[in-house]
Amino acid sequence: MVRLKLDNAPTGAVITTAEAKEFLRVTHSGEDTMIDSMVNGAVEVAQNYMNRKILEYEYTLFMEDWNDVYVSNSYASTYRDILTNETIYGGYYSKFTGLPQIILPFPLASTTFIVKYTDVNRVSQVLTTSFNLFVYENQKGFLELKDTETLPEVYPIASAIEITFTAGMARLASDVPDAIKQAILLILGKMYELREDSVSRLPKASEYILDPYRIKTY
Repeated sequence: MVRLKLDNAPTGAVITTAEAKEFLRVTHSGEDTMIDSMVNGAVEVAQNYMNRKILEYEYTLFMEDWNDVYVSNSYASTYRDILTNETIYGGYYSKFTGLPQIILPFPLASTTFIVKYTDVNRVSQVLTTSFNLFVYENQKGFLELKDTETLPEVYPIASAIEITFTAGMARLASDVPDAIKQAILLILGKMYELREDSVSRLPKASEYILDPYRIKTY
């Protein structure tokens, strides 16, 4: 089973207390703590809708095996190799290159990553240089095994494979697109006004604003 662990969260805020209060037209300090909490909630709503992180988060992805579920770019047990016209059976491979791929859960903030595994002798080994990392603007990051490499056998434990990576759109709040900040403020405004749960997901305008940044899940 794939398990994702948050190692480090950003220390800065996408929206400051002063920015939130100005948008909400609040001039006193009696609700500052509650407003900060609502800002955090609004940021989470925006991130969940976009399927990506706004500021930089450091994660470790744990896998039991190289063919662990939900990490492959291929959902079928067979596929047709477009170059050789042969049918390939089993495994989790790219349909285009025929190479094993590991899909990471979020778009990446950098090309820095570490791949470790526990070998059959229960010794930790580093395998980072055996993979190519692909980072795209509006797509989840993924690792692809180099065509000169093979995947080693791992010891059968839940954390046999560890992949450390950094996800996010921006290092600093000042680098976050103004459109995303505006969407977060709209979500915040609805939270502040209603003070209760609602059946709708987001204010409609914020959906339109966030849609160009949204990552399609697969």
